[in-house]
Amino acid sequence: MHRRTFLSSALAAPAMAGAAPPPPHDYHLRYAPRVGLAQGPIPRQLEIYAEWGFRAFEYNGLPRHSFEEIASFRKKMDELKMAMGVFVVNRGGWRPVAMADKGGHGRFLEDVRKAVEIHKIIGNECATVTSGLRVEHLTFAQQTQSAIDVLKRASDIVEKTRLMLVLEPLNEKVDHAGYFVVYSEHAAEIIGAVNHPQVKILFDMYHQQISEGNIINNIAHYWDLIGYFQVGDVPGRREPYTGEMNYQNIFKSIHAKGYKGILGMEHGLSISGEAGLRKCFEAYRKADRWES
Repeated sequence: MHRRTFLSSALAAPAMAGAAPPPPHDYHLRYAPRVGLAQGPIPRQLEIYAEWGFRAFEYNGLPRHSFEEIASFRKKMDELKMAMGVFVVNRGGWRPVAMADKGGHGRFLEDVRKAVEIHKIIGNECATVTSGLRVEHLTFAQQTQSAIDVLKRASDIVEKTRLMLVLEPLNEKVDHAGYFVVYSEHAAEIIGAVNHPQVKILFDMYHQQISEGNIINNIAHYWDLIGYFQVGDVPGRREPYTGEMNYQNIFKSIHAKGYKGILGMEHGLSISGEAGLRKCFEAYRKADRWES
């Protein structure tokens, strides 16, 4: 399923309006439900997430809002003592002209500058950049160098801020045919060459399970280059315990390595409605339980 189709269809899940607050829970890690996992005005969605003990959220579509709306979201964040993870920076991330072709670099850098302005308002910790599709008239090496070059220029833009850009590999077997950066090794080659502390990898465990598996070992191998995680079980891209991935072991290993960042819950629900949202949040509580 295409990311935009997935996110828009998932907005249909109703919020937990009127449900009794759950018992308190202290999470080992900073899990962040995405805007749209619940339904209703964004401030109400954040309240629901906070009621369940989540202290962060993410929202890919944030750049579609006015600066005034974004400021209102920040006000609610501050009231709830929440942090924000990623939004998607570049409009051309699903086209050939994103990073791999220099023809898209001007627009990409324009989007990075806008992301910095949004960051100044919302105070998010990271923002997602996507490579776009492969470009058939260029070699793999040429496209890789093009991605390195534009991310170096982007690093100059974010350098005096607290914003980290995270490059996301995406699977091409199920969701994103023709996408350029698919494997952790390739992302690490690009990020290693950029060599900037504010440009790292977004390790989406749903995508990387499909593309390469070996999740815990790959996280350990590329640890120093990873700036952000996203969650989704395989198959189906839903909450933990709906597929083949042992998220309790994955979360435990990430926690043991001292990760302090956010893990975005970028997936859908296995059951629609309030029951599905409750099932999802209970799954995170279950996966978050282990002996320290």
